[in-house]
Formats: sequence, structure tokens, C-alpha cells
Amino acid sequence: MGQVRQVPTAERGQLAPLIDERSAADAMAGYYALHHPGERVALLAYYPSNSTASGFLAVAQTGLDLFRPLAVPFVAQPAGMVALLRAALQPGRPVVLHLPLDQRPWVDDVVELSNERSFELLRLDLREFEPVINVLVVESRTPDGWPRYEIRSDDTVHVAAGLNWRAPSFAEVYVEVSPKVRGRAFGRSALAAISARLLSESVVALFRVADGDESTRHEAMRLGFRSTGVRTMTAQALLREGPSNPQPRRNA
Repeated sequence: MGQVRQVPTAERGQLAPLIDERSAADAMAGYYALHHPGERVALLAYYPSNSTASGFLAVAQTGLDLFRPLAVPFVAQPAGMVALLRAALQPGRPVVLHLPLDQRPWVDDVVELSNERSFELLRLDLREFEPVINVLVVESRTPDGWPRYEIRSDDTVHVAAGLNWRAPSFAEVYVEVSPKVRGRAFGRSALAAISARLLSESVVALFRVADGDESTRHEAMRLGFRSTGVRTMTAQALLREGPSNPQPRRNA
């Protein structure tokens, strides 16, 4: 029977062999396992045979949601997913769960899901990238020191593009557009600015587009983003009531 053990962030490097940091599909899990600030992440590893870890779960505090931590599993078998979620989650305390869409059936017996959304992961193709010059786009900084590009008038921000996370090879970008300026290509201008900034630093931009948001997808494709074939989902997850949860075994 597999075991779940806590991994101190000082020893998080032991998870590196599980991840291909050149893979867009692995990039988000790799960031939270290896690069997210250590004081803001808890790491659990799954050992199916009590020898070598075959998967992990990162539970991270982020600026994306101040009240619910983000749970990012990276595991290749249903038993590992179930064991990790049961060890990490607490009754009555929801998390934002992010996982590959094809692993959605694995979690039904252990968590209740709500507010489900599915996404397509796009990657900037450097050969297809077409920079957009817009003098209205200005650079600012987030409290974490990351770049953010905005179009604003007076004290109103109409468009903003920035980073959800950043690893050595990839970074996930976002863009927010006010309904008042939709259809004016402002979002593409800000997205181009953050993408070009990453490109100048040899980091490839990734962009998740929600299913059904064809306008945003079209603008991203015009800019040079292309589908990776990876589909993911997010949802609020609440641990189902049932037998007491196994406690992760701490490293000796």
C-alpha cells in the first residue's frame, strides 16, 4: 500500500526528477513544487512502494485567492491522487483544485467539486510571435516585483496583463479586460507586452484560455500562441465526509 510523506521545502529538490521542466504540461506543477516561496507552500509526496516518490501534491498560498489555497497534484495513477488529497485536505476547508482534465474522474470519490471550469493551455510560438506596439500600454510592478502591463485612464485600469507564476523556462500569463473596452484589441496589446518581456528574458509564455472564450482565444492565436493539446480544469474542492484521513508520514 502506498504512503504519503511530507517533503520539507529545504528538500524539495528530490521532486525534480519527476518533472520535465522543458514540458509545458509539467510547468505549473514544477513551479509550485520547486520554485514557489517555501513559506507559502506545503509539499506531500506519494510513495507507492515505500521507496521512490512517484507523484506529489503542492498546496500553495497565492495571490490568486486569498482565502483558499491552491492544490496542484502531479501524479500518474488514481490511487496516488486519492491518497494525496486525503492526506492534504481538511474537512470543511475548501481549496482551489487544479488538475489535468482527463484526471477529473479520479477525484469524485474523495472531494466534492463546485464552480468547475475547463481550459486549453496555449504556448507562445516564438516563430509566430507578432509584437504589438501600443503607446497606451504602460509597465507597472506587482507587490511581488513582477512586471504588469496596463492600459488606464486616470485611476481606472481598463486592461491588465501579468504573471500568475514564473519558473526558469516558462511563465503563465493572464490578461484582464474591462467590458467597456472589449473588441478594441487592447487585451492583445497588453498580452503582447508581457509576452515580449518574458521572451527578452528567455522565458516562454503560457496562457490558459477558458472553454467558450473564443474572443480571447482568437486574439491569442493572432499574437502567436498555439495549442499545446493540454486541457486542464479548476474547481473548488471540499473533502468528502468519510473515514478518517491518513496523516502524512514525516521524513525522519
